[in-house]
This record gives sequence, structure tokens and C-alpha cells, in this order.
Amino acid sequence: MRLLEGFTPAAAAIGTTPDVPDLGDDARAAVKGFASATAVAPGESVDFHISVAEPQEITVEIYRVGAYGDHRTALLGSSEQVAVVPQPEPVTDPDTGMITCLWEPAWRLNVPADWKSGAYLAVLRAGQGANYVPFAVRDPRRRANWLVVVPFACYQAYNMYPFDNARGKNLYYGFAENGEQASKLRASSVSFRRPYELTGMPREAERVHDFVVWAERQGYDMEYATSEDLDQGRVDPLNYKGLIFPGHDEYWSAGMRKSLVKAQDSGVSTVFLQANNVYWHIRYEGTTITCFKSRQDPVKTKRPGQTVMWRDLRLPEQELLGAQYVSLVKGDAPLVVTNADHWFWQAAGVSDGDTFPGLVGGEADAVHEKYQKADGTEFTVLARSPYTDGADGTREQQTVLHRKPSGAWVFDAGTFFWPMALGREGFADPRIEAATAALLARIAAGDGLASRSARRRAALTAAVKREASPSAVSAKAKPVVKRVGRKVKHTLKRP
Repeated sequence: MRLLEGFTPAAAAIGTTPDVPDLGDDARAAVKGFASATAVAPGESVDFHISVAEPQEITVEIYRVGAYGDHRTALLGSSEQVAVVPQPEPVTDPDTGMITCLWEPAWRLNVPADWKSGAYLAVLRAGQGANYVPFAVRDPRRRANWLVVVPFACYQAYNMYPFDNARGKNLYYGFAENGEQASKLRASSVSFRRPYELTGMPREAERVHDFVVWAERQGYDMEYATSEDLDQGRVDPLNYKGLIFPGHDEYWSAGMRKSLVKAQDSGVSTVFLQANNVYWHIRYEGTTITCFKSRQDPVKTKRPGQTVMWRDLRLPEQELLGAQYVSLVKGDAPLVVTNADHWFWQAAGVSDGDTFPGLVGGEADAVHEKYQKADGTEFTVLARSPYTDGADGTREQQTVLHRKPSGAWVFDAGTFFWPMALGREGFADPRIEAATAALLARIAAGDGLASRSARRRAALTAAVKREASPSAVSAKAKPVVKRVGRKVKHTLKRP
């Protein structure tokens, strides 16, 4: 197969919505593909590995996600006609269950030097169908107020390609002989060398796009990166005033966590706009992610330890975020305001007990009393919201904000639906928009942010202190790994 590079840019980035039809399963897909990298810089290139149901010529359209009038995407251009043939069937590793597509690249995009950082979508368009391929454009050299981190690790953890009721696997399930999803058949490793299931749009992407569209409409100064960029240290947190995690960001490697800690220790604020973040410890290994969960991970001695929940490694996520995952949410529930006199809520004009209907959904966070709490100079619970969990029990969701000794603000929305309230039709709430804008404005104004050299010194001091702390010594010991009950996520509808 000859690798083609032709690309015709559009005259202007005019908003439009790509027509990508739904699929019942991947077995009937006319075209599928994946990118050679999750993120690429302007002036670099990214290859697209593409397969079709029958030999034909296709085109590749490139869209950028953002605020383009009434549209969430703009068409930037398209490829020449690319001749593509069916490629080999996916290969499944018998030990890990990892599915890999050993496909040759069919088309290369040389990213123009003037393209803005952001979330991008390639659309593979064949005569009888179309499919998305997500990627990001990043420029780690440019300093900005905000770094938006797109959760590609979580995207891949949920990806069940090929979704055909037979072969597909992700880090939750595999298909049994009767076509039902079974947790015992899940994979322990997943590969980025495969398409995303069905339309090709990752399950968790639309809520990320909700935030991106809203933030770009506000004109915020933002750069973008992905989970892998954090893991590999390709971005320096000190180039930004805050890091924003707009997605459900459940799967974190030690490298990702190291980048987050560096940011917070240096006075760089962090904003988590969903729930159940920094939950599973994973290992990035080239183009694969490994997470054994309740299984016996053969890697036992390398710090931070086995690929289980971070809290089972004695490194609970609420140490960093202020709160952590509680449970699934059955249906949805109102988010209930508390501490309405706090500056966070003032622009929203709310009072204690006011509610945001249907804002608590998907999964929920709260402070866990039995785990190490966040170290901070101030800590505020902004919402206490009763809800029903997946087992029909009554729980409480919490939205929290705290400040690290370094001066960094850390916000945890504690619900999946927060980004949807930032402008999605039928979900938008101007009060949530106002509160979120107030938070970002305070951080962007440099509230408590020291000079770059002072931030580096603060980070070094915090790192030395952490290594000598009792919790660090405990974490170096063999972790107590409990058996993890499965979370039945596929029973929930995820907007």
C-alpha cells in the first residue's frame, strides 16, 4: 500500500458538523482506522492506518473541535483520494487479551505549522460509511494560562473494538460465547494500535468537547496535551497557571501522577470537571496500557507497585484532588449548594440549599474519612447532594475546592455532568457557567502564583518533604491489594 500525503486545506475554518452514521457493530463498518499518535505538534506528521470492508478509494477530512458559530467543529481540509484495501483481522494476545491491528499506514497528515493546539477529529469517508479518528495537536513550547489535558488513557480503557459481540475487549469486559459482556473476559492490556469502537468517537469524548467548545467561546488562552504527554513528561506544568482535566480521567500512570504533583507543588492550580479521576494505576508501555485491577500483576517490586487502585497503594486520589470516587449514580440527581457565601458561588447568585436539577450523574465523588485527606490551607465543600447508587443505596456526592500549601487551587466537580452544564443544548445552566468562570478567572489572575523560579524551589522542597513523610514510607511497603468488585458501567446511559 502506497502511503499518500496530499492534503487540500479549506479556504477558511467554517463551522460544520460531520455526517458520521451510527453503527450497530464494527463487523458492518465500511471503513475503520486509527492514528499513529494521540497528539502531534505543528510541523510534525501523523499516519492514519485504515482498513475497509472492500477495496475502494476514500477521503480523510480533518476537523477541529471548538466554538464555530452554532457548530462544535470546523472542517480544515481533506485528503486526495486514497486507495485502501481490507487489512488483516485484529490479533488477540492469548495471555493479556490485548487486541492489536497490524495495519499498514495509508495516509499521512503533515500538520501545518499554523494549526492551533486543540482537539481534532479525522473523518474517514468511504462510499458506504464514515468513521472518526480522534487526535490532538499540541505545542508544548508555548506558554499559556491553561493546559487542557485530553484523557486518551481513559478513552482507550473503555474502547471495546471490535464491538461485534464476539471478539472485542477493554479493561472492563470481553464478549462471552452468547454475545454478552463478561468482566472475567476483560483484557489486562489494551493497545492504541486499533480503532475506537462503532462510530470511532470515544465513549467519553463528547463531555470533553462540551468544555472545549464553552472555553473557546470564552476566549481562554489554552494549550492542549494528552494523557501520554503527561506520562512522558512532554509538557512542563510550570508553563501554565492551571491544568484543566475536562474529562472522566480514571486511568493514571506514575508518570502522569508525577506531573500532577509537580504542578500542585509548584503553585499551579488543577481543575477536574468530572468524577472518578486518578482511580486506577496503569503502566504505559509504548503504545499499550496495562492495568490488571484485581488480578495478580506480575510486576510487584517496581514503584509505585501493582496496577491496582491508587488508594490500595496507600496513595489515595483525594490526597491530590480533595475527594475521590464513591459509586455509580442511578439515573441522576440534583446538585445541592452548600457554603453559598464562598467566592466560588457568588457570581452564580445562589443560596444554600439551591439545586441544579439533574447535574449529579454517571459517577460521584466525595471525601472519604478513612483515607488520607488533602493537605491544604483551606478546604471547602461546595455541594452536598444525596443520590441513589447502582445498588439502590443512598449516598452523598460532594463538590470540593481546596488550596495547597503552595497556593495552588484544586477543584473537583465530583460528577460526570458538570461539563454538560457549560453550554450543551438542553443541559446548559448559566449559574454553573458563572461559577466555573469565576474559578478560572481567579486562577488566571495569578492568585497566589509565585514567580517561576520560586515555584521550582517550592516543588523541590515539597518533593524532599514528601519522600521523608510517613505516607511515603508506607507507600514503599508492599501494598495491601484487595479484591476489587466489578463496576457494572455498561448498564448506565452515558450522555
